[in-house]
Amino acid sequence: MALLTQFNFKKLSFFILLILLNFQAIEAQESYEVQVYTSPTLAKNTSIFELHSNVSPNGPKNESDFTHPIHETLEITTGLADNFELGFYMFARINNGTYNYMGSHIRPRITVPTSWNWFMGASLSVEGGFVKNEITNEYDADYEIRPIFDKTIGKNYLSINPTLDGSFKTNEVAFSPNVKYSYAVNPKYSLGIEYYGVTGNPFKWNSFDIQTHQFYLVSDLTLNPKYEVQFGVGHGTTLSSDVWNIKLILGQRVSWKNKKAKK
Repeated sequence: MALLTQFNFKKLSFFILLILLNFQAIEAQESYEVQVYTSPTLAKNTSIFELHSNVSPNGPKNESDFTHPIHETLEITTGLADNFELGFYMFARINNGTYNYMGSHIRPRITVPTSWNWFMGASLSVEGGFVKNEITNEYDADYEIRPIFDKTIGKNYLSINPTLDGSFKTNEVAFSPNVKYSYAVNPKYSLGIEYYGVTGNPFKWNSFDIQTHQFYLVSDLTLNPKYEVQFGVGHGTTLSSDVWNIKLILGQRVSWKNKKAKK
């Protein structure tokens, strides 16, 4: 049964990845990771390897020269303590068959212990590093501060990430809220809606046409505790948003605990 589950996971992953690659000619949005975070951190001595892919069949309406690349992000996150994890990101951009390394981030995250008995899950992620500008090829040191609040009630799940993004080079700061609602159809599959926005400076929002607002219909599949698949299709509602975007997240967990020898 375990071999069958693993085979099905690889077969499904390959099929969805083919869909993304077939869109290379009409390519992706300028975003390396499209994900709403959950509050729990990884268990100690456990890592998850994730590949984030996104591609846009139709880019923003206000960009006539949209270059349509595929964006790929490799994320490796490890639980270092009961309530603390550390993540590493490597960003890549594929445009017209050319692969470009675009930068890296590191992300520590701490969560509120369950022993505190809060009425909701809560954690704080602080991410920083550098990303290369796809036009000027210059690197910019940037950061992200992401509070995470979530709650599960029966089969219903809600997560809110009121995120702040900033640049050390330009000193610009933007409010980028993310929200997710999902319904557990069964223990291994859920269907939901995600929202991603960028409104500009948190104290002085940009005009609506410059803001980006994207809504995704997403499905989450967990065939067994080791593997996870998320597939989503998004639609933008402003001139600066991608008209359509497709995203795929593939993940595998690995435990680093040494098994005790049987006596």
